Amino acid sequence: MEKSLLKAIRSKCLDCCCGQSAEVKNCSIIRCPLHPFRLGNNPFRTRSMTDEQKQAAAERLKSARMAKKSLTNNEENSD
Repeated sequence: MEKSLLKAIRSKCLDCCCGQSAEVKNCSIIRCPLHPFRLGNNPFRTRSMTDEQKQAAAERLKSARMAKKSLTNNEENSD
């Protein structure tokens, strides 16, 4: 099975940090060529979105936050 380049980099960083994702996040080896990519994204890629795409993303985020808040409230009420 093929991995994307960013997933392969993330796997290498996890391997280097003994599988500890917190250690990958806090990695202090800034001379490593993989350091900017260690969190599984390309910091040099800019994403351009149309106004419609921005609006749709905002709506998805809003509904996800509402669903999470509703789930949290339901769990608190069931205790």
